[in-house]
Amino acid sequence: MSSTAAPAPAAASSGSFWESIIDIFYQPSEVFRRRLNTSVWPPMLFDAIAIGIIVFATFNTLQPVFDAEFARQAAKTMAKNPQMTQELMDKSRTLGEAFTKWFAGPGTLLGVFVLGVVAWLLAQLVGAKQTFHAAMLVTAYAYVPRVLGTLVNGVEGLLMDPAKLTSVQSISISAARFLDPDKSNPLLLALLTRVDLFAIWVTVLLAIGLYVTGRVTKGRAVVFGILIWVVGSLPALWKGYTAM
Repeated sequence: MSSTAAPAPAAASSGSFWESIIDIFYQPSEVFRRRLNTSVWPPMLFDAIAIGIIVFATFNTLQPVFDAEFARQAAKTMAKNPQMTQELMDKSRTLGEAFTKWFAGPGTLLGVFVLGVVAWLLAQLVGAKQTFHAAMLVTAYAYVPRVLGTLVNGVEGLLMDPAKLTSVQSISISAARFLDPDKSNPLLLALLTRVDLFAIWVTVLLAIGLYVTGRVTKGRAVVFGILIWVVGSLPALWKGYTAM
């Protein structure tokens, strides 16, 4: 692998925003180069609005998943806290489902921002000369495959046998899809959940974006990609560890 850093992006036409949304799937480097000096808001809002609409529209098709996850969590919570009543759990469920249905869009916006901050900080560790704006722009476009992933989940909920919708992992495109969440080691389940097509896709796009906009070598971009995947896995791994 060449150790040559990517040249500084040359000034070029930014092209159409919608063209960039399509191009990010098959020529991401060009998207990052030509959109570098444009506003971060169009792709961020696209991610948030598209995911919000898809979640709202497909919410009922995924009800078996929510039911299974709630039942699993409720059993654990009530076992640890005998004072927790079914009435309180039902109220918690109502609030949780409402939040998921109505706030998926704003939650996505916040998630993209946090991921952008983490990406920018990790970029500094590998010696990148990437501006905060460039990090946020790369993150916003790199997150676009998550829109496709959300749509895939909704379609799976519509087409799959409800009896097989037993967990979030059952509709994921990850290695954890093939494990029984009630019998598997929680830490292993959490780790395999991160071996997910769309999580890896986003990670690869972030690394490509850093190579293009941060003037680092391909080797450093790969190290960055590994770091951000590991850091992104920590919350899930901690949750899995505490569930053991």
